[in-house]
Amino acid sequence: MKLSPTEIFKGKKIFFIGGTGFVGKVTLSMLLHNFPDIGKVYATVRARDAAESKIRFWTSIVTSPTFDPLREKYGDGFEDFIKSKVVPVNGDVGNEYLGLEEKDAKKIMRDTDIIINGAGNVTFNPPLESALRTNVVGSNNILKMARMMKKPRLVHVSTCFVAGKRSGPIWENEPVVGYFPRKDELPGTVFDVNREVEDCARLSEQARQEADDAVQAAKFREQARNRFIEEGRDPDDEADLKSAIFRERKMWVRERTTELGAERAEYWGWTNIYTYSKSLAEQIIAQQDDIVKILLRPSIVESSNQYPFPGWNEGFTTTAPLILIALRGQPIIPVNEKLVLDIIPVDMVSGAILAAAMNALVDPKPPLVFQASSGDSNPNDMKRIVGLVGLYKRQHFADKETGNTIVNKLAGMVEAMPVRHRTYELASAPMLNKLAKRANSLLDKANPRWGGGRIGNIVSDLKKSVESFEQTTKETMDAFAMFKPFMIDNEYLYRSDNVRALQSIIKEKEKALLPWYPERLDWYDYWLNVHFPGMRKWVLPQLEEDLKAVEKRSYTYKDLLDLFDTSVKRFPTRVAMRIERGGRKEQYTFEDVRELTMRAAGFFAKKGIQHNSRVILFSNNMPEWGMTYFGILKAGATAIPIDPASTVDEIIAFAKAGEAAAIVVSPKLLGENPDLEDKLAEIFTTPSAEAAATPPQTRRGASIPVWIFDDVFEIQSETEEAKRNALLPEKVLSTSVASLIFTSGTTGTPKAVMLSHKNFTNMISMLSSVLDMDITDGVLSVLPMHHTFEFSAGFLTPFSNGTQITYLNELTAEDLARTIENSHVTGLVGVPALWEMLHRRIKTRLRERGDWIADLADNVIEFNAWIRDNTPFNLGPIVFFPIHQGMGGKMRYLISGGSALSEKVQKDLHGLGFTVLEGYGLTESSPVLTVARPGNKLLRGSVGKPLPGVEVKIDAPDENGVGEVLARGQNVMVGYYNNEKATDAVLHDRWLKTGDLGRLDEDGNLFIVGRSKDVIIDSNGKNIYPDEIEDLYGKSAYIKEMSVVGLPDDDGGEKIASLVVPDYEHDIALSRTEVNKKVELHFREVSAALAFFKRVKVLHVTPFELPRTATRKVKRPEIVKMLQALEERSKNKTKVVSESKGDDNALWIRKIVASVSNRPLSDVVVEDKLADLGFDSLMFVELQAAVEDAGGRVVSPDTLNEVQSVRELLTAVQRIDKSKKLVDEPKVEEKKEEEEIVIPSILRKLGNSIVDFAQDTLYEGVLNTHIDGESNVPQHVNFIVAPNHTSHIDTGLVKKALGKDVAEQTVAVAAADYWFDTKYKRAYMNNFTTLVPIERTGSLRQSLRHVTQILNDGYNALIFPEGGRQDSGEIAEFKPIIGYLALNQKIGILPMYIWGTYQAFPKGTIIPKTGSLGAKVGAKVGRFLEYEELQAMTEGVPNTEAYRLIAARVQHEIENMRDGTRDKFDVAAVRKRWKAERRKTRKQEPVIDA
Repeated sequence: MKLSPTEIFKGKKIFFIGGTGFVGKVTLSMLLHNFPDIGKVYATVRARDAAESKIRFWTSIVTSPTFDPLREKYGDGFEDFIKSKVVPVNGDVGNEYLGLEEKDAKKIMRDTDIIINGAGNVTFNPPLESALRTNVVGSNNILKMARMMKKPRLVHVSTCFVAGKRSGPIWENEPVVGYFPRKDELPGTVFDVNREVEDCARLSEQARQEADDAVQAAKFREQARNRFIEEGRDPDDEADLKSAIFRERKMWVRERTTELGAERAEYWGWTNIYTYSKSLAEQIIAQQDDIVKILLRPSIVESSNQYPFPGWNEGFTTTAPLILIALRGQPIIPVNEKLVLDIIPVDMVSGAILAAAMNALVDPKPPLVFQASSGDSNPNDMKRIVGLVGLYKRQHFADKETGNTIVNKLAGMVEAMPVRHRTYELASAPMLNKLAKRANSLLDKANPRWGGGRIGNIVSDLKKSVESFEQTTKETMDAFAMFKPFMIDNEYLYRSDNVRALQSIIKEKEKALLPWYPERLDWYDYWLNVHFPGMRKWVLPQLEEDLKAVEKRSYTYKDLLDLFDTSVKRFPTRVAMRIERGGRKEQYTFEDVRELTMRAAGFFAKKGIQHNSRVILFSNNMPEWGMTYFGILKAGATAIPIDPASTVDEIIAFAKAGEAAAIVVSPKLLGENPDLEDKLAEIFTTPSAEAAATPPQTRRGASIPVWIFDDVFEIQSETEEAKRNALLPEKVLSTSVASLIFTSGTTGTPKAVMLSHKNFTNMISMLSSVLDMDITDGVLSVLPMHHTFEFSAGFLTPFSNGTQITYLNELTAEDLARTIENSHVTGLVGVPALWEMLHRRIKTRLRERGDWIADLADNVIEFNAWIRDNTPFNLGPIVFFPIHQGMGGKMRYLISGGSALSEKVQKDLHGLGFTVLEGYGLTESSPVLTVARPGNKLLRGSVGKPLPGVEVKIDAPDENGVGEVLARGQNVMVGYYNNEKATDAVLHDRWLKTGDLGRLDEDGNLFIVGRSKDVIIDSNGKNIYPDEIEDLYGKSAYIKEMSVVGLPDDDGGEKIASLVVPDYEHDIALSRTEVNKKVELHFREVSAALAFFKRVKVLHVTPFELPRTATRKVKRPEIVKMLQALEERSKNKTKVVSESKGDDNALWIRKIVASVSNRPLSDVVVEDKLADLGFDSLMFVELQAAVEDAGGRVVSPDTLNEVQSVRELLTAVQRIDKSKKLVDEPKVEEKKEEEEIVIPSILRKLGNSIVDFAQDTLYEGVLNTHIDGESNVPQHVNFIVAPNHTSHIDTGLVKKALGKDVAEQTVAVAAADYWFDTKYKRAYMNNFTTLVPIERTGSLRQSLRHVTQILNDGYNALIFPEGGRQDSGEIAEFKPIIGYLALNQKIGILPMYIWGTYQAFPKGTIIPKTGSLGAKVGAKVGRFLEYEELQAMTEGVPNTEAYRLIAARVQHEIENMRDGTRDKFDVAAVRKRWKAERRKTRKQEPVIDA
């Protein structure tokens, strides 16, 4: 009798363990999908409690792609279906009753028909205790649960590899209890599973006892101390050391039990602890006689063949490393070519598990073992598999769109080869690993012992590359070693007879519900089209990520005082800080710093500074700054570092907002702000009760004391110092605020960021993990120390690592260069302005040596940049030795932050051989969030990856992935001081809203595109990012700096405006005016290639530096004010100048613009922007026609729409004919009522018949007419007819060529001022022709709208593109109007060549010549140019040029018909010719100066 799984599973209750794994999720999904009538599924999900278990089920399991078939099947009812069928249960197999209360366990088990256990520890060699807990203890716990059932039934998922190290057939009916793989080698040996479990427990206890040995305990202590020293911690801190020793012991016990377990598994014959413990679990279950039990053993489980969809895979699978290694370039694969790699798709494993469960539900004594394998029915040997890997590799690199094309091609050509293991050891990863180790050893010997310099840097870079290669080869060796038993050693042949037998008794029509068909698998198709693509999509990306070196966080100090105390103890005799003042060099060791800091702390404590006090620190960068800061913290107080450029008013505002208790100021700044104390005395009054307690050092009775460094560091007697130090708190809380940083000035209420000790210590831990600073390094402090970027990266990080810090007494270019060259500086923290100055200095020095040297250097810079990006080598320190020598010869890092670094500067410094690390962050994040990692390759445009411990995500990304950058981490601020509203606005669930817009690439690198508050939104609602526009326009040698902002637009929204500071020193041969013109020309050229909404509409230049903050960020609000003032000044100035007599050309062009824009002349001035006058692409077409009608010529028609102002228009056109009447400004005139002539309808019909007869007579009787190409006339679609034009009789000839039916649907466009200027002409034209009027001057826009309406109504339009009859009879240049109409109305154009009419009835003829009788005339109808063809031809071309291009194409077709040729229209050649004409025209002087 055949079994029906549908009927068997109907209403059944299943307890499902292990549903979170790869196999488990597919099985659970298949069960619910194929058997919807199942009663209920209790699905265990391990969590801390039931609520979390439920959350994890819905967020981690149900959301998996595995459940997609169910989502498709049930749609909106998906969740309801899952809720009705599945009950999440918080269960852990390692706990008794799986962690449930006994009564709850009994209740569930009484309701359960069968248990499916798919749980297990799948790590190959886990600690022995961990493996036994899951696979052995877990099995016993499940058996205990099963005995609570009414009828105990259990399907236990194991693995075929419990067979261990053996070859040959593995049968399903072999004994399970007492089995061990070496039973044939060890005759008489008895394997007792219960004893084995007891022995394993003793092994674990043995490891713990060994750990308690006195020698071992001493080793743990030694290792913990060494780890503390390595991490920069105090090795004498007994409290912390105790926990570190416990950790060392715990790790040793884990490693020791793993070692003992592996030895035991190896002895008995199993490949690893995993298969050993799995076999123990099987034997425990097999011993039970009181339950129905099945052991389901899959072989190697890989990608699904069909369910849930082809290629689904998850997690770490056996073939994943093999595929990844091959794709990474490993050509040699060590395998046993004849060995069968037994692979089974996961959906067939799920089918076998459910089939086994079905069998257990109906058969009280089912077969014990079912092996789900393919080797016995469809074997696939390793030789073939390696060949298939090679085929996929070739296909992968052929299809790869990223990376270098040549490199991809070469990679695809390197075939994967199966080799013997010995060959692999001699010619592949093991051999290369040995070479790498040897090279590493030689580099250690080659590294200079005297401190390095550029040779040391080169050796260091090479060593890093070699170490990376050594690590890569080791990973390859480890991967092959892990899978060696399955790929080389053991020739398994698993038999699946029981599975096949079970399948044979299932009803035929229901077999698909329990998929099992390994014998029918086409391995070629499966591997290449299912498995490999699935692995590439679902597994390899995560595997690649897992194999990457995990960034190790440096130790995180408890608080900043812990950092300080540890550092001064670790490096007491090393120089911590140095400075040169007044010709005298000063240096302070870490011990000096400790002593002076304690002196400062005692001073503050004596003055009443304590917990919750806040002290302003107002000073330039110098050693006293840092020592005072730590002194404030030692007193338990909070420091308020402020900008040394702050005004007295700002200091007072900060003191008020921060509720400061005192101010510490350097003598120099106090001298520069002599009224500080007086102003404080005015603002802050001292109550009488406090007056008595006012310290005597307080100057002039100010309520807020002002102390200078001399006061703070004044030497006291030992007794006094001891008294003072006794007042200091023993410790501070890590959550207490260390710094209060103001992010705004005196306007409104200043916002103060609260940064805790914990924020800063986490920041230093993160930075130290990336910036590899140590005692051999030295940094130069340049940025103001009140800025958190300098404070964290340039002060705290080097201080905690024993790195020397050098300060400048005066920050000048000369002092900076001298200090870098002569001092010990290996790292420099700066803002883009510093690197731009350095870049400019280097470029200038190169240019001074000659242009050819500078040009050669540019090429070498570019070449070395390529070398660095594509190889492990950096030639910069050698090739540019003098430059590196000028930088001290030891520079390792240039660390940039504060604002975006110019791509040009970054690229050039990279090519020069310097390593530039660009970071990103905010004061609110202490301040760094992301930073580019040290390496040879430059990641252009990116600010790098998040620091270890920082999470970054993009909120509500648009279609380009751009959205607001959100960040979370222990470095994110506590909040804003006394400003809960502002805090709530930026902190949500610990996520910091940065206000910056950015995107993340697939590797997690962050790209910043602008500030959300700086985004320009135009009148069409489009978002424009200023940083992007600055990047597009900023790439000119004539631009020193620029800023892009939004200015209010009269049409609503904002328009893009730019303020540019030209680089007048770039080419000293040019005057300032000429440089300004170069900038304007550059802007026009860039604009031509951009979409209209991205073009800069307002451009102004200034010789002055742009206003910037202390960190060199451009102050955009001030730029807006400057541009508005410049705009207003330009308009006012122009209104006076433009009205002056003699400004004929300006008046001429203003009248034309006024006419086209339909504005009064008084509203148009020379400095007006055309965008402000409402110009769009159509109006530029109209403008060209208006200029030509007024006696002018457009110099470059295709770039006319790049013109931005009326003044620019003067240089873009030439006035050639002054005799032509100027267009007057539009006037509102009272038109006399002229009575139109009304033609009765009967006369209209009669007249039309007479006109038709007259035309037929003219073309068929009087003239000898010949028409060619009538078949080219389109039917059932409207179009534009575009012929050449030389005579009045052309219109009739065109209509004759079109044929009567089409002609009746064709409307001809005629000049209004010629054909419709009197009421008699209008009467004739309106009643007896199909002509419509179009203005040749004035409002072309209105006329074109008339034509547009005609086309929209379905009529054809006859337009003569030359604009009028040609006196010479020759074809003139076609106007772009037809292109405008074609593209905007999406219709095609029919070219037509008219010939003979000029000779028969030329322009100016009233009475036909005698020779006109019988004259030959004709029309050639060209091929119809469809809209799609025209659109494809102009794709990517700016609108104005596209219109002109279409007109040129039509003219070309007509000229071909005229000449009897078939020349192809070459778009590229035409555009190239136009571009050459533009360049030529720009070099010529205008005909009439503006």
